[in-house]
Amino acid sequence: MTQGVSIGREAAISVVINGVLSLAFFLGFFGFDPRPLGWDTPDNLALDFVPQSIAVALMSALVPSLIARRKLASAPALRGVLLRAALFALAGGALGALLAVSIGGLGFAPIAWGAALIIKIAYGGGLGALVASLALRRLLASARPV
Repeated sequence: MTQGVSIGREAAISVVINGVLSLAFFLGFFGFDPRPLGWDTPDNLALDFVPQSIAVALMSALVPSLIARRKLASAPALRGVLLRAALFALAGGALGALLAVSIGGLGFAPIAWGAALIIKIAYGGGLGALVASLALRRLLASARPV
């Protein structure tokens, strides 16, 4: 913990929040009716990794960094926090696109609805924890010494 900022706690919070949001968006997009989901058309489960990755990376970098920034005695400039969040979103989009192309292009058979749900929740939570940890480490490293 540095100046009241716990990276582990923020990463754990990010797992929960992004897991719940991944659940909500999965249900909103793929519905409540359990059925096999295709990785490519018509369901585009693989392609769904792109917007999920962008949203999770952006919010996991931005929100914990803004909260932590307020706790720091010598907070880094807001511009740097916003720029880093945008860069994390771009990197998340690239990761999501890589997953979409690699998974979607392999011609996997459709996956059970429940298995797809678990994968999306775990991916959202895991990516959220990773990005929150990296963003906070960078924020703390860029904080000016008091």
